[in-house]
Amino acid sequence: MKLSDMVAQHGYQPSDLGEIHEARLYERRNVDGALELLCVQKIGNVFRVDRQALAEFPGLGILPLGEGVANKIIPRDQLEGYLDATLAPAIAA
Repeated sequence: MKLSDMVAQHGYQPSDLGEIHEARLYERRNVDGALELLCVQKIGNVFRVDRQALAEFPGLGILPLGEGVANKIIPRDQLEGYLDATLAPAIAA
């Protein structure tokens, strides 16, 4: 399955917010209003995954929410399972 199809299943679409050399940038708007950015970069037989939720505050700009995922290296054959497991929106209790 193509990467864009994998992430689209979780509500992500290609982002126009910027370009990253040799990588794909995606975004989704969560039900709580947070903007979530996802960057996936192919490096040989592995993928680097970065993800960060952002909140927009009037007068303050855009601020990160939580820790996010930084520089997570996933083998090619495990990428779809990793994305399925980690990109599902959080369910409020």
